[in-house]
Amino acid sequence: MNKRGFSIRPLPCLAWGGAWVCLSGLVLVRLWALLYGRVPSLAIPALAALLTGAALLAGRRLGVVRRFLLPFGPTWKTALPAGAAFAAGLMLDTSYQLFSVGDMAIGHLPFRLLCGAGSGLFLACAVLALIQAGRSFGRLSMPRGTVFLTIALVVNIVTALYCTGSATVYYWDTNIYWSSSTMLAEQSLGLAQLRLVAESVITQEYNYLLSFPLSLVMRVLGTNRYVFLFAAVNLYVLPTLLGMLVLGGRTRQGGILLCCATPMLLYTALTGFVDVAAAGAGIWAFLLYTDESRPQTARGILAGGLLTLVFLLRRYFFFFTVSFGLAALLALAVRRSQWKSFLALAVTGLGFSLFFGQSFVVSQVLSANYADTYSAYNQGRWIDLVMLCRYYGYVLLAAALVCVICLLLRPKSRYGALLCLCQPVLCLFLFTRIQSHGQQHLLLYLPAFCYALAGGAELLPQRAAVRWVPWALALSALVSSLLPRPQPSHPSEIAVPDPLPAFTYVPGQRTDLAQLVALRVYVDSLSAEEQKTAAVIASSFTFNSSIYDNTLRSLNIPSSGGPATSLLYFATVDKRDGFSWSCLTADYLIVADPVQTHLGADNQHILTVLAQPVLDGTGIGTAYRRLETSFPLEDGVTVYVYKRTRDLTQAEYQDISLTLTALYPDYADLYAVPAGLFS
Repeated sequence: MNKRGFSIRPLPCLAWGGAWVCLSGLVLVRLWALLYGRVPSLAIPALAALLTGAALLAGRRLGVVRRFLLPFGPTWKTALPAGAAFAAGLMLDTSYQLFSVGDMAIGHLPFRLLCGAGSGLFLACAVLALIQAGRSFGRLSMPRGTVFLTIALVVNIVTALYCTGSATVYYWDTNIYWSSSTMLAEQSLGLAQLRLVAESVITQEYNYLLSFPLSLVMRVLGTNRYVFLFAAVNLYVLPTLLGMLVLGGRTRQGGILLCCATPMLLYTALTGFVDVAAAGAGIWAFLLYTDESRPQTARGILAGGLLTLVFLLRRYFFFFTVSFGLAALLALAVRRSQWKSFLALAVTGLGFSLFFGQSFVVSQVLSANYADTYSAYNQGRWIDLVMLCRYYGYVLLAAALVCVICLLLRPKSRYGALLCLCQPVLCLFLFTRIQSHGQQHLLLYLPAFCYALAGGAELLPQRAAVRWVPWALALSALVSSLLPRPQPSHPSEIAVPDPLPAFTYVPGQRTDLAQLVALRVYVDSLSAEEQKTAAVIASSFTFNSSIYDNTLRSLNIPSSGGPATSLLYFATVDKRDGFSWSCLTADYLIVADPVQTHLGADNQHILTVLAQPVLDGTGIGTAYRRLETSFPLEDGVTVYVYKRTRDLTQAEYQDISLTLTALYPDYADLYAVPAGLFS
């Protein structure tokens, strides 16, 4: 006992002191990545210790440990998940991936151990908080097992029919996760692979969080496209459908109605977009956060964790996370008593986001000029409108809006309804400031869409004369998506918005597969005597480097094991990419006529500045000779192979650089000829 009569307990003081030291090590490394070079180096450790101490002091005064981190009481039941999480955080800490350590003292072992221990301690606290919130939240009312099993059977049958009937090439986003899942499946499973997955979250836009579970299935059943799609459907689509069943469970067969009204979910997965997992997490976030009968803090913590997960799975879902948080704040205007749920949501979301996604949130979102860098992807609001109507249908979108308005008129449902209204509106506003919507981006609005329809169905009177209306709409959407119809190659070809979903589950068929295979075999044959290199100078939905590279794999044609011409990567988007100077040394150029772009020639000058002269045989094109064989593809496109007959001169390099710099003077560094190339 001290002089003032206060009891000092050694063990708790030691525990808090150890936590302060370990967490200070974690905060030090994270602040170093953010502030090094901007403030004096010695100020960073002091700031880290000060911030950590303040946080721990506030946590102790608020009783955080007792209230949020002891789900089973201070027993072995608590120690077991906490210990497992601590070990995982210690071994998989990726803080040092945020910056280049070099020979700085902060990169030495003591600092790494402290940072790893701090990471493990934070992860242990996060896991305990989620467990405690889950126990406090209580159980959800789940659908009958027979209903879910029936839906699972139908979904798998549709997947089998789609897979066996498709004959197309998978490229760009529809191929990325298939490729990364295959890569992981072919590696040894162990701690090194887990670290690779953890590091990808820090370093890559298309990280391996979604690929890793799929790779576990593919490791056993094979790496072909069929296995990939079945794994994605069962691991990601079915949990999303389960969320819909629970969300619509307040009315009889309301969950089945939601599943029928959203055929775009399964279709998006079948075309290769595993982004459906993020949409599923968003649905569960809506479901948990808006259940006002549950404890507020538990709802906020669980929803905050899910909102962090959604953008860790797919970066562009950060728009969903931000819009959900802002909408939750605005919803307090009609239910101020829910401030605890919002506070828990904000604190949990901010803490988890900085811990798991600091490089994205701080280094990219807050510092990069996305609107200008990705301006090529902003194709106008008409594209956004027709895409929304193509996959939802304006009839169902209007129905969802009517449902939200009706929910707003009832005081009991006004809080969730305002959240449901504001979230998609804010998300649409934020997203369209950057770019137009692609197919996968429409998943951003699926959670609010489902919540609105579920709430509207609950409001309908039980009279049979009225209950058929939502079923008529849902079944119309489902049947519309099953009808065979021509599919546009680009949204700009759509003349008017569609009243019902206008995509089709009829599997895609390309008529020029034989030509694509012949092109690949022909280019590979050019390396029969000596290893050669080639570059594809085309970027459209008909032909691009990804189509060329994945033709054989998409058609399940095994590699011959013979010589193969190496493909050099050629960047295609102005402002986002620099010019691919190495491709000017390629032995062959593969060029499509007419020049192929998917964002318009005005946004892809780094492609046209080379492709057009080669096709015309002028300027830089005089360094290449067209080979005799040509390959006609769909949409009147013909692919030619050009052989480089001489080295390009320094003046020709400078001409390309000057042309691109004149177009984008603020991006001159992207188009500068590499230093020392001609020294």
